[in-house]
Amino acid sequence: MNTQSLRQYADVENGFLHIKLPHDFDAKRVELTIVPLEEETTQLSNFQQFLLDSPEMSDEEFQSIREKREHLNQWK
Repeated sequence: MNTQSLRQYADVENGFLHIKLPHDFDAKRVELTIVPLEEETTQLSNFQQFLLDSPEMSDEEFQSIREKREHLNQWK
């Protein structure tokens, strides 16, 4: 039994879907589930939301970290 699975998004053009399969996808018969997507809705993963909610680093903080890293690399 072939357990390859593939998930991708496609645009509907004039009532047709064009799906590009990987070269190593060798199934002869597949099951399709087509679900409409609302373009305005974007769901972020928990990690993406974490990154967006995280505080930003100032240029001074970044430079300080860079200097400390360079100093530590001298000890290697």
